[in-house]
Amino acid sequence: MAITKKTTEPTKIKIGNTIIEKGKKYILDHKFDGSAPDGLKKIEATRLPFEKNTIVDCINYDENQNMYDTGFYPQSPCLQYYTNAEKEELVPVYIKEVKKPFEALKNVDLSAHETNEFLKHYRYELYVNKEFDTNKPIEMYELFNALLQGYVCNKDEKNPFYRNNAQFNISNPQDVKNKSREKTKKRRQAFEKFVVMADSNRDKLDLVLEYIGRDNPSKVDVEDLKDDYSIIINDQKTGMDFVERFLEASVKYDSEAGKEEMEFFAGAKRLQKASKIKKDKRGFVTATGEQFLGSSLQDIAKFCMNKDSVQYKTIIELLDEIVE
Repeated sequence: MAITKKTTEPTKIKIGNTIIEKGKKYILDHKFDGSAPDGLKKIEATRLPFEKNTIVDCINYDENQNMYDTGFYPQSPCLQYYTNAEKEELVPVYIKEVKKPFEALKNVDLSAHETNEFLKHYRYELYVNKEFDTNKPIEMYELFNALLQGYVCNKDEKNPFYRNNAQFNISNPQDVKNKSREKTKKRRQAFEKFVVMADSNRDKLDLVLEYIGRDNPSKVDVEDLKDDYSIIINDQKTGMDFVERFLEASVKYDSEAGKEEMEFFAGAKRLQKASKIKKDKRGFVTATGEQFLGSSLQDIAKFCMNKDSVQYKTIIELLDEIVE
């Protein structure tokens, strides 16, 4: 998505490889550098965080074209990683949303010709914690240049040019705050659901936990289990992964089909414990190794939802054997 314009929503613009929403504020963050000294790694920084440790840059001059590299014309070198279609679409947007408001406010000309005295002397500064209000033409223009020149990128940037050359990451404080609140809400929901299940439906809780790959908790005291999983849920590194899978599996169990699939999972696990099925390099197979059942116990359960499948017929027959 390059740009989306609606009467009820702010304008979203792709600059470099980042989507900027007009009207929002953005801030420069430390960028993690795996080759940096340990002190910088600890704070996920590329640059030392003392005052005035800044990057000062200008608008590059392209001697081949005798033009400034403004980003406001398709042949601008800073647009080299754009497709022709993106250039055709985005350059007019840049002119409307960045160039014209800046020119009107500053009463200057941002044309790329070599005699442009304003561009010859223009400089912008970048440093950690610098904020850009995209409602303000001057700050929007600075952010535009920082992104196009590759000094700034998203934290999860995939494009090697932007990822490797950037000195800073960019974030929107409100978005970060909203995401943090959403994570806190999900952690709370997961723990509340966990406690209710622990107190009222232990069999369901044990099955849900096993289904998402946790050890069988049936022999653990309920209060100890709550304490253990309170720590797991609130772990800052792995907690959200557990929360997402736990909530998803809990919802799955609450549907008739989902509960049936998870019961097949429990059955397959019983068969593994009874040595009726085993795991080899292919995945799970019957004890003789003749019949492949699935790459995981969860896969076997999914296959069993098709009553015509070999897996369903095999699992049912084997379960009958251990019941007898």
